[in-house]
Amino acid sequence: MNRIVKFFNITSLKGRLHFWFLSFLSIIVLAAAIPFVLIQQHQQRENAKYDFEKAMDVQQLVIETWLEEKKSYVKALSESPAMKSNNLSKSELLEAFARNNTEFTGLGFVNADGITEVHTTGAIGLDLSDRDYFQEAKKGNAFITDVIIGRIIQKPIVIVSAPVYDYEGQFHGLVVGSIELTTINSFMKQFQDTDKEIYIVDRSGKIITESRQGGVGEIIDTKLIEHALKDSQYNSFYQSANGEMVLGSYRWIHDRQWLIIGEINQSMIYKPIYQNAYIFLGIVLLLVILGSIFMLNISKQVGEPIQKVLEGTKKFGEGNWGYRIEPDTFKDEARELQELSMYFNEMAELIESYIYSVAISEEKFRTILNYSSDMITIHDSAGKYLYVSPAGKEILEYEDDKILGHDSYNFIHPDDLEQIKESHKRLLQTGYVVTTYRIRKKNNEYIWFESSIKYMKEQNEEDSRIFTVSRNITERKRVEQQLKEANTLLQELSIKDGLTGIWNRRSFDEHLEMEWKRAERNNHPLSLILLDIDFFKAYNDTYGHQGGDDCLREVANAIQNSLEYESDMAFRYGGEEFGIILPETTEEVAKTVAEKVRSTIENLKIPHAGSEINDFVTISLGTATLIPSKYTTFDYFVEAADKALYQAKQEGKNCVRTYEKD
Repeated sequence: MNRIVKFFNITSLKGRLHFWFLSFLSIIVLAAAIPFVLIQQHQQRENAKYDFEKAMDVQQLVIETWLEEKKSYVKALSESPAMKSNNLSKSELLEAFARNNTEFTGLGFVNADGITEVHTTGAIGLDLSDRDYFQEAKKGNAFITDVIIGRIIQKPIVIVSAPVYDYEGQFHGLVVGSIELTTINSFMKQFQDTDKEIYIVDRSGKIITESRQGGVGEIIDTKLIEHALKDSQYNSFYQSANGEMVLGSYRWIHDRQWLIIGEINQSMIYKPIYQNAYIFLGIVLLLVILGSIFMLNISKQVGEPIQKVLEGTKKFGEGNWGYRIEPDTFKDEARELQELSMYFNEMAELIESYIYSVAISEEKFRTILNYSSDMITIHDSAGKYLYVSPAGKEILEYEDDKILGHDSYNFIHPDDLEQIKESHKRLLQTGYVVTTYRIRKKNNEYIWFESSIKYMKEQNEEDSRIFTVSRNITERKRVEQQLKEANTLLQELSIKDGLTGIWNRRSFDEHLEMEWKRAERNNHPLSLILLDIDFFKAYNDTYGHQGGDDCLREVANAIQNSLEYESDMAFRYGGEEFGIILPETTEEVAKTVAEKVRSTIENLKIPHAGSEINDFVTISLGTATLIPSKYTTFDYFVEAADKALYQAKQEGKNCVRTYEKD
């Protein structure tokens, strides 16, 4: 150390004290700042990543829902009587639909040969038979294309299509609707701001929606896109197409043809850290200034010869706080000794003032205990209450004799007791824990507490104390529960049919695949019932679409109530068609269940003036049963049940037929 001060040529005691103070302060600042910055950077990045992932999940759901909504619009249009018939006016229907659905820039009908017969833009006679959506329509599929150049408007568009079948079930053509990219751009702009943005590209990296990364149609290539094509996550910062350092996330949509990319600037993530750094530097500068002033004052009070004041220091050490060195004692001595006597006397005055300050500090501490809005308690090492602050008494509403001296476990919710006991063990081992639990008030109501608990261990165990600061977080817990319920509702809405309330087609596909694999694994039979409402088109024509919706809801409810076992599940398969999956069910039992459902619907006696076989609504049902194996597929299984349903329709309707291999 002497070599260091000699190297800097610091010879005075004042200078050396100042030097070592600044050196020590610098080491402390660096030791505290570096880990703090690193930890904060990691935490900020993880928090930003978590929040952005949640936002991306919502955006994926919104965009997928929007695309599916457009597909459902076109599909509903394709199933209308005007599209099926050659006699009704398709043009008027398309024009009316276009006025009410402005997202579509054009709507048209393409016949079975691929030629446009009707189009709201006036373009007819175009041969579209080579287009993917025409080929998909011939296969019976509703379809959304990738971005293409429209032959009619010569602009980038997305085509939504759905097949049209005549009343004999023959392919009649398709309905097509075009959506310009400007519509999708307008939809996506609501997710943009200066620090983050969400945009869409295709699998080649071509930009589909407007973005700061480039114009629509431009190709971009980033680390995130590379990892997305490999279905791997990328959690590091990377350079975006416009040169900014960003943290990104992605979601596949549109049957993995499009990629939603969300990016947030690095500067936004680390902005709070920079702000805290400026505050921290300001505090350090203030400490340096105050410390320098303090060290200058201390250095003035230090002198070398201690021997001549030994007598005075001994008396002072014996507790004689009133002892003072007479200034005349050193009037003929060196100036340093004169100053030493003066500062000694000042030190005595200072100590007396410190004793007074300690008393004041103790009073302030008691004020904090008495007026803090948080509940502050003191316990012995076993957990008994020794002190409860006024705020705690106000929150819990107990009198002193009902809580002081009582075991804190007596007030904890029974479901939280084991957790509290484990926290107590960790507290005695580590000295500090934070825990969340429910505590009973005087009126036997339980409220949620979040407590920070510190254990002060003394050599004598009886003197050890537990200090607890508790905050009422009941309202926060209520909000968290509401959020959880909202997420559950959102999940349920994605798998339930919006009209009938039973499971939808997506759920049907998922459950059938799951039950198929289980039956194959266990070598158990699996049965499937497909059914639809007889003459339902005539029902709609007679009672209107609102009446048809009411009929569908009533039929769906009756089907659901007809099932006896929890494992049996009913689904809306599409339109007026329903499906029932029966795990571990033989062919005979499946026919019994189908007959029960058929009779239940007939006994509802829902009037049906348009029926050709009955005065009431009836249904036709087809059943199929097999033991899955690697030589069969559940697509074949569905086709078998559909053939049985077709047989029931051909043989007079209002009956049950079972699929039998030829």
